[in-house]
Amino acid sequence: MRCPRRQIPGFSLVEVIIAVGIFAGAVAVILALLAPLSRQSAASADSLTALRLPDAIRAELGRLSRVGGLDSLAGQARPMAAPLPATLTLVASRDAARIQSLNYLPPASSDQVAQGDQFFLIEAWIFNQPPLAYDPSGTVLALHVRVSWPYFTPGAPIATAGADREQVTFSLSLNR
Repeated sequence: MRCPRRQIPGFSLVEVIIAVGIFAGAVAVILALLAPLSRQSAASADSLTALRLPDAIRAELGRLSRVGGLDSLAGQARPMAAPLPATLTLVASRDAARIQSLNYLPPASSDQVAQGDQFFLIEAWIFNQPPLAYDPSGTVLALHVRVSWPYFTPGAPIATAGADREQVTFSLSLNR
């Protein structure tokens, strides 16, 4: 009399090959998504930093107005026109910890933001029509500000072209 064969529980070779194939495909998809997701994460962090800049810009412009006077600062910012003229410019590091003027009362050379660290370019124009136009007898200087980035990318010898930068604009005011 013959003994019936017992079935041993387990996976067949075909089932294992299919499972390994599915796992390999999933890993390949995840690895392909890592680079774009990390770039998107860095871009989001830079955008959030740019959106936090108005207070720091106001503080730096306030310092410049105390040193050189509000009228002198207003004279450095050009009136808005089409196309936008060269105007009062500032730069900030990528973490926005340091902001400085490029062309008006720059800090001592030891305190300047190195060119390779100049990530945000900040440009400020005065309004050219009332009620926001600058009045030397008034107490407020209203500015239209554009922050664009990346101004310099690490290791790049020249500035990024304006068309290749992201930007945010806002208005701010300084009081005497």
